[in-house]
Amino acid sequence: MPQLRTISPSEELQIVRGTRASLGVHVAVMGDGGELRVPVHILAGKATGPRLVVLSTAHGYEIDQISVLMELYRTIELDDVSGELVLIPVANPVAFEMGSRNSWVDGLWGDSGNMNRLWPGRPNGWLTERICYAIATVIGQGAQAVIDLHSRGPTRVLSYGYVGPGSPGELRHDITLVFGHSILVRQTPEELAEKRQTAGTSSAWLRSLGTASYSCEIGPFYGLDEDRPPDRPAPLLDVPEIGVRGVRNVMKLLGMLPGEPELPSHRVIVRPELNLRPDDGGLLVSEFDETAVGRRVPGGTLLGTVVSPFTFDATGTLVAPFDETLILGATCRRPYAKVNPGDIGYIVADWSTVEEVR
Repeated sequence: MPQLRTISPSEELQIVRGTRASLGVHVAVMGDGGELRVPVHILAGKATGPRLVVLSTAHGYEIDQISVLMELYRTIELDDVSGELVLIPVANPVAFEMGSRNSWVDGLWGDSGNMNRLWPGRPNGWLTERICYAIATVIGQGAQAVIDLHSRGPTRVLSYGYVGPGSPGELRHDITLVFGHSILVRQTPEELAEKRQTAGTSSAWLRSLGTASYSCEIGPFYGLDEDRPPDRPAPLLDVPEIGVRGVRNVMKLLGMLPGEPELPSHRVIVRPELNLRPDDGGLLVSEFDETAVGRRVPGGTLLGTVVSPFTFDATGTLVAPFDETLILGATCRRPYAKVNPGDIGYIVADWSTVEEVR
């Protein structure tokens, strides 16, 4: 990244009103002698105001949402902005380089590598912990709110967010509703504990600081079943539009931009966020395509079949577990996707738990 000025994690961000600045936060020198830096772009409005940080690509194979930050950088008019919009397009450059979920260095030689289990990192820890620490120091310089954007990988499509704690009128709650996802998941403490997400995620860490945050999955969305035209044409919203609208909505909530948030007419909150995983590896042949998110199917509906590439026999199936199952995410690459035991095949929720957002 030769065009980026390098700063150390301990260095204060230099804010010049009405300007854009691009820099790289130093993490380490790699074994090949190259410098590892995290890119940071600062859009400083002419007027003072809150600071909003937007993170992208903590998991290296999730790259669609980078387009959201690109579009924001290109289109935000600084004359309209109060405060600072801080964009971190590639939070984990090591995982991005390999197109992998986790940092390959720590996956091979360290203890983890999954950035979203290691916040706020350590300055003297494994490599991924050091990357987290570098970003955490940037966030710690007065961020009022943080948006952590995730997205589909090479074989999976998803589009939903997580409703925050608290009550209406509290920023930590309202930020999650104002972003504008049509589907929100209300996670329970038991669910978070079962998934080992009670600590180490960006959400858990930011919550411990008292910083408002929103985590979500960005992807094409064709609508909830009752909102779709019969022929299901192009998505109601695609990437980057859904993310750009969402970030602008949050900026309006914070008073960083003028105007009112643009929200969809129909939004729901559901639970749980249930991952359906194959017991055996092989080729997952999906019954659905990328239009699956937002659809409801009866319990027992076949979602996908795992086929052995060696014997050509079916070795397992994934079926809808609830009487009325809402599809949140689907592994749907054609003609099939390679899966390992325990990979996420489908993500679903129980429609009987639905809460309409008013």
